[in-house]
Amino acid sequence: MKKVKLTHITLFLLIVFISSVAFQITEECDATTLKKELKRELRPDYKYDSSKTTRFTYKTKVQAKEIEVPLFMGEKYRFLFNTSGLPVGVKIEIYNKKLGHKKRKLLYTLEQKDDQHIYAFEPVKSRKMYINYTIPESSEVELKGCIAFVLGYKLAVLKSLD
Repeated sequence: MKKVKLTHITLFLLIVFISSVAFQITEECDATTLKKELKRELRPDYKYDSSKTTRFTYKTKVQAKEIEVPLFMGEKYRFLFNTSGLPVGVKIEIYNKKLGHKKRKLLYTLEQKDDQHIYAFEPVKSRKMYINYTIPESSEVELKGCIAFVLGYKLAVLKSLD
């Protein structure tokens, strides 16, 4: 009987521990909330196209992550970033070519401000673009962060042929 009670108590404590760890992970980066904030910034001129939440753990060395964003030529787009999931600032740059390409050009650098966490970029020319996140080094153990990215496209209004 004592073994059964001990097993039940151990199982209960294990479930409580696992659920608290899962809660901490979602608290660090609530992707749904971050994306909702960005989707509001698309209205009224832009429609939601796609999104990507990038999660990472800060390390003792600088890291880089790259996202490819295919765009249709001739369309108007808005790139939105939500950095409120970052405990330490991350450098965000947008390029015309992928990492390592010899004709790669910087199109945009996001300048983060202390009182702002939503940023927008509207490219002049539509083509495939590459978003680079440069994550700085950190000595803090288990420091995690995330960035939400939302892509919107402009609605073209057709004029009637009266």
